Amino acid sequence: MSISATKNAILAATVSLAALQAAGPAWAQNGDLTVLKPVTVATDGTDNDDTDFVAASSSAAMKTNRPLIETPQSVSVVTRKEFEERNATSVQQALLYSSGVSAELRPNDRYDIVPVRGFGGYQNFVQYLDGLRILKGISYAEPTIDLYNIDRVEVVRGPASVLYGQMTPGGMVNLVSKKPTEETRGEVFTTVGNDSYIKSGIDLSGPIDENGIYRYRFVASGRYNETNIDGVESSRVSVLPSLEIAPDDATSLTLQFSYTDDPSSNYPGYLPAVGTVLPNGDYPYIPYDFNIGQPDFDKFTRQTTTAGYEFEHEFDDVFTLRQNLRYTHIDTEHRALYYSGSSGTTLSRGVSHLKEQADTVAVDTQLEADFATGALDHTGLFGFDYSYINADRLFGRGKGPSIDYLSPDYSQAITDPAYTTDTNQVTNQAGIYLQDEISYGALAVALGGRYDYYDITNEDTVLATGATSSTENENHAFTGRVGATYLFENGIAPYASYSTSFEPPSGFGYSADGGTTLDPVEGEQYEVGVKYQPFDDAESYIMASAYQLTEKNALSSDPTYSGYYVQTDEIELKGIELEGKLALDAGWDITLAYTYADPEITKSATAALVGNAPAAVPENAASAWLHYSVMSGPLEGLGIGAGVRFNGETWGDQENTFKVPAYTLFDAGIDYDFGVKWPKYEGLKLNVTASNLGNKEYVASCTYTTRCFYGTSRSVYATLKYQW
Repeated sequence: MSISATKNAILAATVSLAALQAAGPAWAQNGDLTVLKPVTVATDGTDNDDTDFVAASSSAAMKTNRPLIETPQSVSVVTRKEFEERNATSVQQALLYSSGVSAELRPNDRYDIVPVRGFGGYQNFVQYLDGLRILKGISYAEPTIDLYNIDRVEVVRGPASVLYGQMTPGGMVNLVSKKPTEETRGEVFTTVGNDSYIKSGIDLSGPIDENGIYRYRFVASGRYNETNIDGVESSRVSVLPSLEIAPDDATSLTLQFSYTDDPSSNYPGYLPAVGTVLPNGDYPYIPYDFNIGQPDFDKFTRQTTTAGYEFEHEFDDVFTLRQNLRYTHIDTEHRALYYSGSSGTTLSRGVSHLKEQADTVAVDTQLEADFATGALDHTGLFGFDYSYINADRLFGRGKGPSIDYLSPDYSQAITDPAYTTDTNQVTNQAGIYLQDEISYGALAVALGGRYDYYDITNEDTVLATGATSSTENENHAFTGRVGATYLFENGIAPYASYSTSFEPPSGFGYSADGGTTLDPVEGEQYEVGVKYQPFDDAESYIMASAYQLTEKNALSSDPTYSGYYVQTDEIELKGIELEGKLALDAGWDITLAYTYADPEITKSATAALVGNAPAAVPENAASAWLHYSVMSGPLEGLGIGAGVRFNGETWGDQENTFKVPAYTLFDAGIDYDFGVKWPKYEGLKLNVTASNLGNKEYVASCTYTTRCFYGTSRSVYATLKYQW
């Protein structure tokens, strides 16, 4: 096929898919998902060099690859070089040194739980991959992206609904996946560690033909490990192939497929505050390695398949069209014992069993226009996105045997509960948005607005009788953002912004006042800050921000009418964040972060809660990571790193009846590049790291008196990598 023919074929395919997207809800409800044979998209458009420690730009906040210093919102990027220095093994670990992010709220390797600016709780999973929402099912059908498939992790703090639709007001985390490269490159690695940890992988990329029209990338990895919890193991296999077709400099289409199999995973069950945070009379505390479940009964499996594409075409110097699409199919089965009460050292347990599958589609079409009106330069963005979820879940629950945490018996007979309900949930969401980035000399202004419509239907069937019940939540929301940045010649850039967000209320139900549909949960933020990045040196980025963030219309049970809801709850959070990333010529890589948060429940249907602070939000948190590479002399090629993380005390419940103590953890690492001294070993590198170096036992968080989680014990990893 000729270059022009290839280009025309790509354009024709995209126009056809845009037409399908415009008919989104009708097409989805007709069940024609298999017709599309979907594929994924993510126009990352970022400075995507994985050898850089500090990123200069990000597409997450504005969708236009705006330099970080010009973005009127708090945004930071964790590059591959940064998280590989620390031997991070998950997205949660990659974010341990980021301000405003609670990356260790519930340590595990099943889900990446990352609340931002105090909002989201245990349900705030990593939300975006390549600019498209990672859609989930009803309960456990939630994809997790392997960190080896990722080039960078982007954090946007504060409301971002103006471009993305529904989300918590605290912000979002966007992952940028590995894409085909112009140059031929490859690597293989093996990581070993304590708890029988072993992971190996391969990453190959480069052009296929002489003209570089076709490029590929193939990423694959496999992992197995035990854990510090009795009888719990975890494993994963992940494959990520992609193909880029670029017939000319103005057109590109990247096709991407992924498959991830999680035969097992570590997701520690919750434990009571009494015995973890609070003393249990004269009894000892619950052991750090205690398993609330039973190894031969507990089960979690997950298979996730995605297919998608990202398309971009520059019509001329003004207009650029982009379209990103991803289809996901996920199957999960979850069977577990869980804590339900206690007496002395005996813990009562319930048992649950569910199977769930979900099919999802996310698509985003953008038209960008770069133009001028007199002295004003504009980057306009018009977009339409649509998402669809169809999830089915079988669920059963029963009573399990109790267990003594001082002498646990993991051989008890357990009755697997029969499935009692079959739930089908279908979600449609469509949004249209408009944004204008205006530059006038050193002043940069951003204006944006968005309208969203969503419809969520839920049908429950009682399997014993066949009786069904249905609920529906249908509504719409308007969100917006306005911000301004002024760029001084010395690299200092003060900014201010106002932004809003919305999120459909969790669960289903109606208010008692006439049976009206529940309204969206709303967020509102005022933020001011200053950034510093010398224009002749992109290897430093320092920012400070202060904000007031309010969540309104939060859902709570109606105190008067049982089974109904009221939306009177309101939470206000005032905070300050500092973050700096520096890569100095002298061989230093430095990451510094500090977070101050003052949250308060300002309105509630339960009067006693007003004035309290939400659970699991530390008032103070700070971290520092320093890495030094020897630049000359006999030790050239050697690198040494050290880090410290502090998390202040938090309330353990919203009633503010007890506190979770503060904790401080230390990390360290040493690495060596063999090729620096011995050219024949060029590309061979060894990295040894330890997190929680002192093996401190601590409680990571509590959200109720019955839901507390121990932190991560010491982890030591050694990675041997060869690159070419």
